[in-house]
Amino acid sequence: MPLDNRKILQLVPDYSVPRYTSYPTAPNFSDKISNNIYTSWLKNLDKDKEISLYIHIPFCNSLCYFCGCHTNVANTYAPIESYVNSLLREIALLGEELRNKFNVSHIHFGGGTPSILRGAELWMIMLSIKKNFNILENCEIAMEIDPRFYKKNLTTILNKYGFNRISIGVQDFSKDVQTLTNRIQSFKSTKKIVKHFRENKISNINIDLMYGLPKQTVRTFSDTLKKIVTLEPDRISIFGYGHVPWKKKHQKLIGDELLNNESRLKFYQLASRYFLSNGYEAFGIDHYAKKSSSIVQKAKEKKLQRNFQGYSEDSAEILIGIGASSISYLPKGYVQNIAQVDEYISSLKENKLPILRGHEFRAKDKIYGTIIKELMCYLSVDLNQVAEKFEKNINLFLPNVKKLQPFIDAGCVDFENHILSIKPEARPLVRNICSAFDQYFKPEKNKYSFGI
Repeated sequence: MPLDNRKILQLVPDYSVPRYTSYPTAPNFSDKISNNIYTSWLKNLDKDKEISLYIHIPFCNSLCYFCGCHTNVANTYAPIESYVNSLLREIALLGEELRNKFNVSHIHFGGGTPSILRGAELWMIMLSIKKNFNILENCEIAMEIDPRFYKKNLTTILNKYGFNRISIGVQDFSKDVQTLTNRIQSFKSTKKIVKHFRENKISNINIDLMYGLPKQTVRTFSDTLKKIVTLEPDRISIFGYGHVPWKKKHQKLIGDELLNNESRLKFYQLASRYFLSNGYEAFGIDHYAKKSSSIVQKAKEKKLQRNFQGYSEDSAEILIGIGASSISYLPKGYVQNIAQVDEYISSLKENKLPILRGHEFRAKDKIYGTIIKELMCYLSVDLNQVAEKFEKNINLFLPNVKKLQPFIDAGCVDFENHILSIKPEARPLVRNICSAFDQYFKPEKNKYSFGI
């Protein structure tokens, strides 16, 4: 029996919860993690373990008002050149500290707008990675691009170094929404860039959409969905707009006439129904992929990763973040780089890894992190298995399950034989459900993005 939307909406609190791209989440990091601690963690990594690399490019050609990323508008190319020089120094320092040439199974260029790089700079970055790491033959190498400013000669470099996945930002094709958010992007230009990549042997394409923006209507958003499906992307990500003007001041330019939770839920369901009826399968909480996609199979096999890059089928247990604001995930904990570009550059001029803060895992972090990851990736978790894995009594989780009783009573969550399962229709509530297992979370208004 389908869930009643009223029941779902009644369970949305008047405070917001993290997106759980990590556990503990970044707001709980502290400055207790120093450069010395980070380097000791790096030196003690198992050389037989594969790693994943994330490279952050914090520059854009123009500012989208909905943006929640660490980025700056580059009016000239000089700051980008300076930043890339520091990026190269960080890669070299990492190579020195690691002592071994680790195998890399996944490389992701995010931002900002990584495609703002010129061919020469991208060439140097990839050359430096090859010098300090061993890029595996089947390595997934991905880049986020902005089709409005993409220079097609960059594709030569992408092909040279084996880039095989492209993520294209769209959000919404509505002219009203685009004007309000300062991102004018036609369907025609988006279609052309998709065609360009496919003609150049990069066929694994992801498209990002966003709901919850002002001026969105059912009619215009339906039109966007239809246009996206005609492009036949391999994956589609549809994010709820995170309104955090207390963190990102430019979001004030959007205004506060945002879609309420009822409307956000309607838009989410509209998109979900459309993708599912057009050959896509849902995975995670807000991602869709063609049924033939390898990531769908990985989801069924419970081999997904959830990190700061979103969902990935990458098997690496170690993630090293490179660039301003990047976050690394190591067996001992998280480490975040300095976010401010000028401070990041200054640190590397002193030949110091640009560490700002982090978190050393406590005994229970891995336990609750496992539960949250399972729920975020697969909408279910066997608490018995988790208890056995970490040699804990199942009663440890009773207080957490008690917090979920309203979700169970509403039919959003099943709980039987210590197996917690979230109904597919309750995907918009997954983060709220996860928060019941978050040992650091304190309900506060104006801390995280609001709503579903």
